[in-house]
Amino acid sequence: MNSFATTKPQSSATAGVNECECAKPFATTMADLLDAMGAEQGDRFAALQLPIAVRRLRAGENLAHQGATAEALYFVRAGTFKVFHTDVDGYEQVLAFATRGEVLGFDALCMESHPTAIAALESSSVFVVLRSDLMMLSVKMPAFSMALQRAGSLSLARSRELADLMAAVASEVRLARFLIHISQRMAAARLSPRRFHLSMGRREIASLLGVANETVSRSFSALALAGLLHVADRDVEILDMEGLKAYARSTRRRADESLVAPTGGMFTRRSTPGRRSTAGLRAMVS
Repeated sequence: MNSFATTKPQSSATAGVNECECAKPFATTMADLLDAMGAEQGDRFAALQLPIAVRRLRAGENLAHQGATAEALYFVRAGTFKVFHTDVDGYEQVLAFATRGEVLGFDALCMESHPTAIAALESSSVFVVLRSDLMMLSVKMPAFSMALQRAGSLSLARSRELADLMAAVASEVRLARFLIHISQRMAAARLSPRRFHLSMGRREIASLLGVANETVSRSFSALALAGLLHVADRDVEILDMEGLKAYARSTRRRADESLVAPTGGMFTRRSTPGRRSTAGLRAMVS
């Protein structure tokens, strides 16, 4: 596992970090980290005096390897990450996706090593806080302590999302719930909850939902044909948010049951003229 920068005095701010991955000392501070997390600044002057290292990653690059020594917490500054576990037979199970403001490596605080791996899905960056610095920073900056507690709580909430996804029987319902979760994250980040770009590919989505790759494409097509959304490559536009939410509540819907949209308490097939094209779905990379 790569070593990390420290948040201590400037002379050691870049110790052990690859030159191309670490921001210049004091280029980023606690104030930037708190901004990214949407937290109250408290004493902004004090926050500006605390340097925080930044690590930048390319798409596909690992932030943490499964089983590697857990040395730091990471706070997503930009981009998207996937958290995954690799079984002994080599199967990769995606457990979660993380975006700006979320904490990574929180589950390793009580361990000596990372129980999962973390990789960037696109060009991304994280704030790096060493485990050994957590107490010092919490004392110096109470706002960070509160933000860390909130981030930990959010991490637990995200883990419940997986249980919510897997509670649905039909793959279309699982996908509907996944898209609603993405929409909610976009809204929390003050971005459009109806139009967004998926950083993850078909293979990652299939792994998270526990279905085959081809099933993801069929599920996208079914939702599009029902007039609930429009997809072009990885760009998604939710056309009927209430309809999508209503369908997502159909926990026990059979997998072979025709996808329909709610109308007057009944489910009937719908379509949106001129918005049926789903060719872009098949272009999603594995």
